[in-house]
Amino acid sequence: MSLRSRFDRLGHVPDIEDAVAAQRRAVALAPDVHPNKTTYLSNLGISLQVRFDRLGHIEDLTDALLMKRRAVELASDDHPDKAAWLTNLGNSFESRFGRFGNLEDLEDALKAKRLAVEITPDNHPSKPIYLNNLSISLDTRFDRLGDPQDLEDSLAAMQCAAELMPDDNPNKPNLLSNLGVSLRSRFDRLGHLQDLNAAIAAARRAVQLMPDDHPGMPGCLNGLGVSLQASFDQSSYLPDLESAIASLRRAVELMPDDHPEKPPLFTNLGISFRSRFDRLGRLEDLEDAVLMGRHAVAFTPDDHPDMPTRLNNFSISLQTRFKRLGHLQDLEDAIAVQRRVVNLTPDNQPTKPARLSNLGLVLELRFGRLGQPDDLEDALTAGRRAVELTPNDHPDKSIWLTNLGNSLETRFRQFYDFQDLEDSIAVHRSATVRTPDSHPLQPLYLSNYGTTLHLRFILLENLQDLADASAIWRRAVNLMPDGHANKSARLFNLGISMRSQLHHSPSQSHFSSSFNCFMDASVNASGLPHVRLRAALECASICRDFSQFDGSYEMTLRAHQTMLDAIPPFIWLGQGIPHRFEQLSTMHIGSAITAAASAAIAAGKPSRALEWLEEGRSIVWGQLTRLRNPLDDLQAHDPVLAQRLRKVSVALELAGQRSTMTVSGEKPGTLQDSTFITSSSRLSLEDEAREHRKLANEYETLLGEARKIEGFEHFMRPKTLAMLAPAYSEGPIAVINVDRSRCDVLILSPSENLIHVPLPNLTHQIAMNMHSQLIACLGPGARRRDTRAVRVQTTGVGMQRILRLLWERIVHPVLVALDDQGRLLHMTWCATGPLSSLPLHAAGIYGETDKPTPKASDFIVSSYTPSLSALLSARAQQRGPVASANPKILIVSQPQTPGQRPLPCTVAEAATVTKHFPENATHLDDSCATVDAIFDSMMQHDWVHLACHGEQDPRSPTGSAFMLHDGRLELSRLMGMSHARAELAVLSACQTAKGNDDLPEEAVHLSAGMLAAGYQSVVATMWSISDEDGPVLADALYAALKRNLAAGKGLRVAYALHEATTKLRVTVGKDNFARWVPFVHFGI
Repeated sequence: MSLRSRFDRLGHVPDIEDAVAAQRRAVALAPDVHPNKTTYLSNLGISLQVRFDRLGHIEDLTDALLMKRRAVELASDDHPDKAAWLTNLGNSFESRFGRFGNLEDLEDALKAKRLAVEITPDNHPSKPIYLNNLSISLDTRFDRLGDPQDLEDSLAAMQCAAELMPDDNPNKPNLLSNLGVSLRSRFDRLGHLQDLNAAIAAARRAVQLMPDDHPGMPGCLNGLGVSLQASFDQSSYLPDLESAIASLRRAVELMPDDHPEKPPLFTNLGISFRSRFDRLGRLEDLEDAVLMGRHAVAFTPDDHPDMPTRLNNFSISLQTRFKRLGHLQDLEDAIAVQRRVVNLTPDNQPTKPARLSNLGLVLELRFGRLGQPDDLEDALTAGRRAVELTPNDHPDKSIWLTNLGNSLETRFRQFYDFQDLEDSIAVHRSATVRTPDSHPLQPLYLSNYGTTLHLRFILLENLQDLADASAIWRRAVNLMPDGHANKSARLFNLGISMRSQLHHSPSQSHFSSSFNCFMDASVNASGLPHVRLRAALECASICRDFSQFDGSYEMTLRAHQTMLDAIPPFIWLGQGIPHRFEQLSTMHIGSAITAAASAAIAAGKPSRALEWLEEGRSIVWGQLTRLRNPLDDLQAHDPVLAQRLRKVSVALELAGQRSTMTVSGEKPGTLQDSTFITSSSRLSLEDEAREHRKLANEYETLLGEARKIEGFEHFMRPKTLAMLAPAYSEGPIAVINVDRSRCDVLILSPSENLIHVPLPNLTHQIAMNMHSQLIACLGPGARRRDTRAVRVQTTGVGMQRILRLLWERIVHPVLVALDDQGRLLHMTWCATGPLSSLPLHAAGIYGETDKPTPKASDFIVSSYTPSLSALLSARAQQRGPVASANPKILIVSQPQTPGQRPLPCTVAEAATVTKHFPENATHLDDSCATVDAIFDSMMQHDWVHLACHGEQDPRSPTGSAFMLHDGRLELSRLMGMSHARAELAVLSACQTAKGNDDLPEEAVHLSAGMLAAGYQSVVATMWSISDEDGPVLADALYAALKRNLAAGKGLRVAYALHEATTKLRVTVGKDNFARWVPFVHFGI
């Protein structure tokens, strides 16, 4: 099946030939009574049909019909796949009708397809497909015979299919305080920043003059916090927001719980938490915003006049959480709350338009999620009503206009009624015309206006629209002061219009204008990190697409360097590790890094390519490594600074490990105690988050101080080639870059600084296909250690082809370039993209018995590393050239893990390890192997051997875990370990070297976690292993390790594993790839 799938993607005839041959063998070997015989027949028939469609051999079509007919005849009437086989049979009959024109074939096709429809219930997901196929055949007969009934039946079948298919196929202090409130109100009305600044000054003075125990202090603090929040809204200056939250939190703490003015304090604090979430993306801020909104509503009587206001803010927090987590219930609750707000607000109340507009926003969100047209219509109705109720001279009318314009644009994108686009343009134009350029929101209105004009240009290609959009976006840019956080976004939009001009009329001036807009957006230090990064990516994109223009070579390299410079603010140390991984996935940074390396190689700068790959891959691991770097040189020069930096680094690492906050135990309709506000015994989660960001800023400040010292200018900066070279030790390191434009290997070796090996016969698509086929070959059984070995599909042919391709297109060219004959070379692989999960160590030509064939294991001993820095860290932790001859070993076995399949052979495996090192082993078995016990014991031992279930969590990169007696020892916890004694970890579990497919450049797997924890060498598995193979592999591995130690050679783990897998291969058979291939070595 995988061969045929690859043929469907690539069109390589040998793939379909091999598929037919393999499936013929399966059919021949299976007797008619075999339960899978019908499946084998059907699969063979489909492949024969595919080959007929490709090559036109009539015998293939004849055989296809024969196989499919036999499959149908052998299948019982209640077989769940019979309808599928009937419709496939009908397709072949229709194919033969198309070839020969025999009406009998068409009648047989209709008969088979009708039966497929008849035996399939309406709620079956395939019923629409069968109806569709029947409709096609009826239409074919209508074309041939002209019977109107065929056409009617064809239409009826198609309509039925459409109906069945689902629709789915965000005093003096008091006086000063009151003065501040008044100034802020005028600012809200007119938008004059001097009023806001004066309001903040008055509020600050009020707080300074007010005694802490004065009952008016909460009100003063509230006024200050709200004004600081307004300032942040204008400038995106984060310290204003942090100060606002600090003031509002203190106000809440000082206000008695039964005070009638406490609910508005909850509301305002919730607004600020939500703002910080919007800025930093910390989920705990959003959870607190929702919790504060819930408190505000719960403590407010139903008939209180401010209830609508508090409900309104609560609704906004709910809709924001929906946008972040996608929980539909949050959106439903937000809509219900907002409808209540609108119903409680009289039409003559000034706040009614704002509340209507908010209702429109949440309804539009639900439309985007569920696609129900009524929601979009109701959103437009609410938006129009908000505009109608607002006087023309009201300063906020432009807000409701732009929201309405956005809803109209949404309806246009959904239904393509051009009038909606015209109306959206008109509404946005009105918002901009009635707003003075001095208004802080005018750039936003202009931006939305420009967006609709640019959309119309894309559709109609009217150059005047493009010119107008460009002029409007340029005006928005000019209105933004330099250093404003949103200026990057405005420059980005302007760059989009310049890019459109470049595509429409390629010229040097358009190329330069587009590049400069995106570059200016990217280098704006106060810009939002994601905008800056996107702008840098656009720079690189246009350089790649328009390389014919002068300066594109230099500009391409500059663009990629700017992109790399924009990554640290985006993947910020001030965020938790899970959030950083999420950010990496959403922006596809990995592919951007490989593109940068390709550009550097094409420019004749392989050294820069290697440096960029090292800087841009394993980013989170790299951050963790830098936090743990020894500071010996700095200690010698400035011990005080070194001590400060060491202290902040430890605290920052711990802050990054903290779990995301959840409102534990909260039930719908209940109210949690706000212990995080009133507790004096520990830091609240909000305080922890703020402290985390403070630590990140302090860390960056300390690095800046260190870099001012002569000789420390490059302290903790990305490593140069000269700094990376010591990663080489026993053998070459091959860094493989897989990009859509080209594929190359950069080899770090002792004889030459850097060897560049182009891979002209490898493409990104081929690598992706190998990755996909590997998954298909392994099948669903490859997820965890089991008593049954994983079965490689298609009798190993697919795996043979993968290993052959790896040999011919990667490993062999590398060996030719090295030209190192006569000894077993130790090669360390550092692969990118889809190659990062492929077994390069097992590359070779298999399946040919008539002559010896080359295999990677004949020439090299293979290791892997997530990065060169990981090797440098491992070497830095070596105790000396020779490992301890008496290592302390922790052995963990889990034969009966609760909730998991039994692993009886883990006991024998543990006994095998103990046999080789009886004096130094500590064995924790079964119920003794708890999460805490294992974690604590690991810190007391040099080696650890884990024989248990392992699990990769595709939804949460740091959630992968070892399954122990009382729970999961997760990667997130291992990442927090720093083990100075660690030498070797043997992970005899499943998927311990399998990364996350969405983050192939980040090596988010358990083996990388063990390297980061301090282990110099890690033996891991790429996929599921057979339980019975654990003892065999362990016996050979530890015997080899013991011999190496006795001979004074050191551990030489890679060589020991090489020897062990060779013995396992002999035991299970070299073609039983699933059992010997998965074992791999990471580190030194």
